Amino acid sequence: MQLTVQEALAVYPLSEARLVAGARGTSRLMKSVNVMDAPDIADWIKSGEMLFTTAFIMKDSEEEAIKLMRKLNERGCAGLGVKLGRFWEVIPQAIIDEADRLQFPLLELPFQFTFSDQMNALFQAEHERSTKLLQSVLHKQKRLMQFALNQDQQGNVFAVLEDILKYPIAIIGSRGHILYNGGEGGDNVLQGWPWKMSPTRVKWNLGSCYRVPIMKRSEQYGFLLVFTDSSMPLKEEEELFQQAAEVLAFHMDTTYREHVNPGVQDKMRTLITQYLSKRMSLDDLTEGTGRLGVQLFTGPYQCVLTTLEPQAFSSEKRLAQIHQELQYNPLMQLFPSQHFRIEEGILSIYACPSQRDYGEELSTFLMNRFEDMESLSHDGGSPRFWISKIKTEPSSLREAYQETLETRKLAKRFGMTHIALQFQTLEFAYVFQHVPENIMETYCHKILEPLLIKDSDPNQVLMNTLEAFVENDGLINEAAKQLYVHRNTVTYRMDKIGGLLQMDFKKTNDLLKLKMVFTFRKFLKDKQQS
Repeated sequence: MQLTVQEALAVYPLSEARLVAGARGTSRLMKSVNVMDAPDIADWIKSGEMLFTTAFIMKDSEEEAIKLMRKLNERGCAGLGVKLGRFWEVIPQAIIDEADRLQFPLLELPFQFTFSDQMNALFQAEHERSTKLLQSVLHKQKRLMQFALNQDQQGNVFAVLEDILKYPIAIIGSRGHILYNGGEGGDNVLQGWPWKMSPTRVKWNLGSCYRVPIMKRSEQYGFLLVFTDSSMPLKEEEELFQQAAEVLAFHMDTTYREHVNPGVQDKMRTLITQYLSKRMSLDDLTEGTGRLGVQLFTGPYQCVLTTLEPQAFSSEKRLAQIHQELQYNPLMQLFPSQHFRIEEGILSIYACPSQRDYGEELSTFLMNRFEDMESLSHDGGSPRFWISKIKTEPSSLREAYQETLETRKLAKRFGMTHIALQFQTLEFAYVFQHVPENIMETYCHKILEPLLIKDSDPNQVLMNTLEAFVENDGLINEAAKQLYVHRNTVTYRMDKIGGLLQMDFKKTNDLLKLKMVFTFRKFLKDKQQS
C-alpha cells in the first residue's frame, strides 16, 4: 500500500471517520493496516503501519495510553484509529493534546463499520490507484517509444520529453551546466554536484527527485532529473525514467555524431577553407556541401567565429568541447545553425529567418551559455565570439567571415575583453583604421584643443567625462554609472564641455566628430604602446 493518511481519509467508509488530532501529520505514508489487540503491539509495529483499535488495551490508564502512543510514533506508525462506543465513549483530552503535539494522526472510527470493511476498502483503493498508475506509465512508455523513433524532432527535445513524462525535469550537462530546467529545481538544482554515475532518488520539497545519468557507451552527457510529486518510489516509474535517459542519450549522441562525424567534418573544413581563401567558387562550395548532406544557406544569416584567447594557450580539447556544445546542446536550436572547424577556431552560420539582425540577442545568448567556461581561462584559453552583420546573399559569406576577423583584430587592438562582440560595434573603427597617423593627430588636436589647454582641469576630469559620454553613445545615465557620479554632475560637465568645444551634443554632426576623435585617440594610443 502506498497511500498517505490524507488520501486514506478520502476512501469510503474511512471517509466517515473524524480526524480529532495530528492534522499536521496526515502526509505520513500508510504502507499497511493492522488491528491493535495486544499490549505489546508497539514492539511489533512496522514503519508506515496504520493501527485500528477498540481501545481495550488503553482504557484503564490515560498515562499508559499516552506512553503507548509515543512509542508508536517513535516506531514510525502512520496513525491510530479508535473505534468508540465499546470501551471509550470519547477519546480523553490528554491523549488528543499529546497526539497534536506529536503531529500523530488520531481518528475516531465510525462505529457502524467493521475493521475489515475499512481495511478492504483501503486495499481496493490502493489496487485501483496502482492500476491507474501502471496504465499511465504504459501510456508514457508508448509515447516515449514514438518519440525515440521519430527522426525529425522539432523544437526543444527537452520540453517534449518533459511533456511525455508529465513531471518537471531538468537536464544537467557533463560539466555541471544547466541545459534545461522545467522550473521545479530553481537555483538549487545542482546541490551536491558532482554526482555519482548511478540512478539516485533524493528528497525534494514535498516529493522527490530521481536523478539518472545520461550515457551512451563510454560517452557521458550529463544527468536527467525528474521531480515527482511524491516521495514514494514506484519501480515501474523509475524504469520509465531510466528509459527516458537512454532515449535522451541516443538523441544527444546521434545529434552530436551527425554533426561531428570526422569524415564529414574533415571534408567540410576543406571546402570552407578553400572557399574562404578564394580557391573555390560559391557554386562549387554549395555543390560540395550538398553532396555531404549539409545545407549552408536557407535565407538571411550571420556568421560567428569562435576562438580561444589567448591563442598561445588555446587547447584543442577545449575547442572540441565548445564545438560539441554548439552542436548538440538543444538550446542552440533557438538559433538554427551550422558549425565548422577551421584554422582560426569554429565558424558558425546562424540562420536569421525574420531578416532581422540577431547580433545583440545572439551575443547575450552566447555569453550566458559559455560564461562558466570563461572562469576556466587558466586551462586552455577563454572562448570568444566574433559576430558579423546580417547577410542576405550566400555570396556575402566571405564578407561576413572577414567581419568576424576584423572584429577580433580591433578588439585586441583596443584591449576589449567581451566574451561576445559584434562587428557593428567596431564598424566605425574599421572604416577609419587606415587614416594616416599625422592626420589623426592633427584632427584630434583641432577638435579637443580647448580641453587640452584647460589649466583648471589638471586631472582631465572633463576629458574623462567626455570620453565616457561618447563610449556610452551619448547616454547621460550610463556615463554617470561608468564615472560613479550623479547624472546631474555629468550634465553640468557636458554643458561646460559643449561651451568650450563650441558643440551642440544634440546634433548628429557634432556627435559624429567626437566619435571619430576618440576612435583616432584609441588608434594613436595603441601605436604608442606598441
